[in-house]
Amino acid sequence: MAPRSTGCANCRKRKIKCDEGRPGCKKCQIHNTPCPGYRGIKPDGLEWRDETQAVSRRAEKAWKTGSDSSSPENSSDSDSSAPPTKSVEELTLFEKPAVTGYTVIPQAIFSAATNRSQMFDVSMRLYRPTTLDEQPLRAHISDFSCIQRTITSKSSPALLAAIDTISLLQLGVSYQDQAFFEHARRRYGQALTALVVALNKPNVLGNNDVLGAMKILEFCELFRPVAQQGSWISHVNGVENFLVQRGPVPLVTELDNMLYFHARHSSILQGVLKRKAIIFAEPKWMAVTKNTPYTDSSPRLFDILIHIPGLFERADNLIASGEPTYLSGVVSDLVTAIEQLHDWEAGYHAELKDPAFTNVDISRFKRFTRLCHNKTFPLALDFPDFLTGYLQSIYWLYLFTIERTLQDVLMKYPGSKCTFSLDEVNKRVLQTAINMCQMMPYFCEPDAASMGRFATFMPLVFALKYFEARGMKTQQDWCQDVTDAMFNDGINPPWKLDLAKGLKPGEKKQIV
Repeated sequence: MAPRSTGCANCRKRKIKCDEGRPGCKKCQIHNTPCPGYRGIKPDGLEWRDETQAVSRRAEKAWKTGSDSSSPENSSDSDSSAPPTKSVEELTLFEKPAVTGYTVIPQAIFSAATNRSQMFDVSMRLYRPTTLDEQPLRAHISDFSCIQRTITSKSSPALLAAIDTISLLQLGVSYQDQAFFEHARRRYGQALTALVVALNKPNVLGNNDVLGAMKILEFCELFRPVAQQGSWISHVNGVENFLVQRGPVPLVTELDNMLYFHARHSSILQGVLKRKAIIFAEPKWMAVTKNTPYTDSSPRLFDILIHIPGLFERADNLIASGEPTYLSGVVSDLVTAIEQLHDWEAGYHAELKDPAFTNVDISRFKRFTRLCHNKTFPLALDFPDFLTGYLQSIYWLYLFTIERTLQDVLMKYPGSKCTFSLDEVNKRVLQTAINMCQMMPYFCEPDAASMGRFATFMPLVFALKYFEARGMKTQQDWCQDVTDAMFNDGINPPWKLDLAKGLKPGEKKQIV
């Protein structure tokens, strides 16, 4: 066998004899190119060279063409390519580079687990507000990031499919790519099938993978490509039934706390929409959250809110019956709930270093003013960070629903004894509705990410229906314009499907 050439790389590449001059050969000097030098000859005959880039290029080229990088015909750096195979076409969705303000989806994806982790990580960066990592841990935030740390190769297929679904939906919204939505629909169907199988297995009640899959699929219903009328409520009911069958157990891990607090929040929302008491208001369930790692104000807020659906049920029964037997008790409890919320807000604001919100000109919110040209509200509310704004929005939302219920009771029974007069309640309701409208621009901005728009779902529909009932056409049109501007990319408030079918939010169509 011919001895291995010791010439420089340029001469070897051109297949000419190298004079091996030092520090560089004359052949390179004649061609006016820098001489790369010579490879050393080790005593043991072995030489280690870093050829990572060359190997990566060959592997990437072979992967893109659907070929085996180890095959002879693909071992060179030639520019030849072959039509992609079907399996590669399906993977192209995940390989496609997508530049964000935070990261770039890596080109090299070598396994399903790595692919899933990278895709979920990027989708969460697009979903979560930019300031969230800088804030202390708080409850009742729809943040699924901690689920990623619990995923293993033995995780439930239902959870893995659910994670893929939410990742694909968020990526589809962010990049407006229908291919993401098509893959999401397929994975969503697979997740539902896997969930049915998982729920029929023994000892399923102790499996947080299954509960996590149920919560994620519930959240997926807020995206138009997979949303179905009434399905969000169905998922909320499913999660609630799962927890009820499991019973009140201690919350030990971060995942335990996240799943329970999220489930409780969804149950409160559903209870307010249906105006029916919820099981989590019972003392044995209230005791579950006493030893929570969350030290912020949100658990105290939701300990107040948990009783509101039952209070609404009593008020509705009172109005429907026309019998004032329990009038004083209902009015007193509604006023007490309002005062409890006011006390919570005062304590919450006292904990903050900065004012909870400030009035600013609407022009400060560039993205909102670009999307929505309606200037009905020239002023908007700005918050020091997302979590402060989020909790303030929750406070206003439920304060509004209580004030509206008290307003209905006082209108039904004009002579009721109440701390507030009907005129005062009317002014309070209007001001709270205006506050909810003025906070919308903040949650539309890029820093609030997708989570910000999810925070506007319920405030928007309650404000819209309130202005409609009062005949305030200008404000009603503003709410509709904001809805059209903020939810035209795949994010879908669950009540939009209900209203389109002439139903109340959360109401199911009866089959006759």
